[in-house]
Amino acid sequence: MSHDVSITAQQGHYRYNPVGLEQKGPARIFPYAGEDGVLRYILTKLRQNHLYQGQLSQPWTLLLIQLEATIQTLEEDWVKISTLLADWEIWQSGWFNFDLPPNEQFNASYVQERRSMGQRLLAATKAAEIANEQSQLSVTIRNELQRSLFYEALEKSGQGDRYLPTRPVVSLIWQRDGGLSDREFARQRLAGQNPIIIRRVQSAEQQVLQTWANHPYQLADGSTIDLIQSADANRLFIADYPLLQDLKAADLQHGRYVGSPVALFYRTESGLEPVLIEVEKGRVVTPDNVGGATDQWTRAKLYVQTADVTYHELISHLAYTHLAIETLAIATPRQLPHNHPLYRLLSPHLQFLLAINTRGNKILLGEGAAIDKLMAPTREASLGLINKAYRQRPFTEYSLLNDIQRRGIESEFLSEFPYRDDALLLWEAIAKYTTHYLQRYYLDDQAVQQDPYLQAWAAELGTPLDSRPPSEFPQAPTWIPTEWVIATALKPELPNYPRIPGFGAITSLQQLIDIATVIIFTSGPQHAAVNFSQFDYVNYVPNAPLALYSRPDTPSTLEELLPSTQQDLGQMQLTFSLSGIYWGKLGSADLIKFIDQGDRQILSQFQQELAEIENTIKTRNQSRLADSGVEYPYLLPSRIPNSINI
Repeated sequence: MSHDVSITAQQGHYRYNPVGLEQKGPARIFPYAGEDGVLRYILTKLRQNHLYQGQLSQPWTLLLIQLEATIQTLEEDWVKISTLLADWEIWQSGWFNFDLPPNEQFNASYVQERRSMGQRLLAATKAAEIANEQSQLSVTIRNELQRSLFYEALEKSGQGDRYLPTRPVVSLIWQRDGGLSDREFARQRLAGQNPIIIRRVQSAEQQVLQTWANHPYQLADGSTIDLIQSADANRLFIADYPLLQDLKAADLQHGRYVGSPVALFYRTESGLEPVLIEVEKGRVVTPDNVGGATDQWTRAKLYVQTADVTYHELISHLAYTHLAIETLAIATPRQLPHNHPLYRLLSPHLQFLLAINTRGNKILLGEGAAIDKLMAPTREASLGLINKAYRQRPFTEYSLLNDIQRRGIESEFLSEFPYRDDALLLWEAIAKYTTHYLQRYYLDDQAVQQDPYLQAWAAELGTPLDSRPPSEFPQAPTWIPTEWVIATALKPELPNYPRIPGFGAITSLQQLIDIATVIIFTSGPQHAAVNFSQFDYVNYVPNAPLALYSRPDTPSTLEELLPSTQQDLGQMQLTFSLSGIYWGKLGSADLIKFIDQGDRQILSQFQQELAEIENTIKTRNQSRLADSGVEYPYLLPSRIPNSINI
């Protein structure tokens, strides 16, 4: 293999952010381009440090507060201007890119899609706000009116495009079932926005059942089950959220609540059925606790739904797709020349990832952003959950096959699992694609071991940071005072953990194939499954509130438990904006742009397999419609972007 492209300049453009290394989270891009960016960063951090630490007199404090507000307004205006001028070619040329490495910013066609989505959202918001004028209505009725107006506006603007979100599927299911039925509650574990949680209760963990197994439990058909016997028969499944157990009262925003409930399900001949929910330690609710003013069973299901969507937004979606892949989006151009075969294979699946994550820093993770406004954990607690979840998950667990085995959810135990079944088709196709491609360039394991660029890439991802060169982080000019450098975290003490947990040295061709398969699958199908399902299951707020407003031990009505009208609208706006753009298509030759004829032939074979998968899933969806009245469209190849860009 010949690699003539120097990567020195690339390593200068792509630098890791040194801030927050002690929190052990995913590696992030340093969002200040160029050496001038380092100076901008230092001045910004010094200004903020002096302000937040109370080191200035009142006049200077007031002046800096006003300056911070002005800068924030200018940044917001800059985003609006860049959207309005998206059609100007010079705007996408790099002349106005101060935050990202060259060619990492969104292109004109993407920004046009974003602008169109923003216009639809603005129209829907204006329509929905009419509900706020109806102060004589109860909060429940006002929220229902608000949602109806929001969806009607989306339907009006989305006519003619069947992929544009208009009305959440789950809102129609609630209308059909008169609320969140037990059947639908169970189905969402397999085909909702977060299908990566449920697992089979296996023999090694049956002790979890002991506290509940003192009496039989009744099913919907009147029959009873013994929990231990049911687990031995591989019929018990559990959804739990142990990471949320770490949340203390101080980690929750005032008046909001999310817990760490446990939901237990039994596999009947017709599918999963909920058996019990432990809403908090020692407080177990069963389906026979339904009805009445407080309706304990419905409340219990909502505690699970809120825990599930909290885990989904922070971990399944942000940590395990966006942020997990960001590390690779930095290391790949840093260590692989543009004509390296692995760079050519992976880079199309990393397009716009750094751009969307940088934007997400402001609209999701920033102070006063969506997490602060809508979710129960504080911003600091949310970031802590993201970092802990990322550090606990080794790279091998991102493999779909390993995940299925770990959770014990093979088809012999759960015959119908839409996410698993459709994802397996795509996993196998991607694995075949990466195998055929990489076998062209690496004849054997020795060729993999002797590729210096590949080994440098693996080392940057998998070796402890305290063994890495400081130049991977931005370097302050030598004339900058040392105390400034320390105060702004530009001279951090490097920790002894790697950037990607469990990412070892690459010693075999099969190992390289597996790694490439994980990266492409996570960037395409996995992100599509957890992202585009948000509108259908989270936009309809009663189904999956981002926060609840009463604890399990406090009697309250459903109206008191659910978000206010303002919070309801905010959740609809957020989930629409997170799933309102489909840009690029998995396997698109326009995006992958192979030049070599052999590579193009392999890509063509991949495209043919995707077309066959499309037909298979469409046939499956016809059966799903007949059985449950609901399709699973999120893994149709025609609806999977080629990269994480929304």
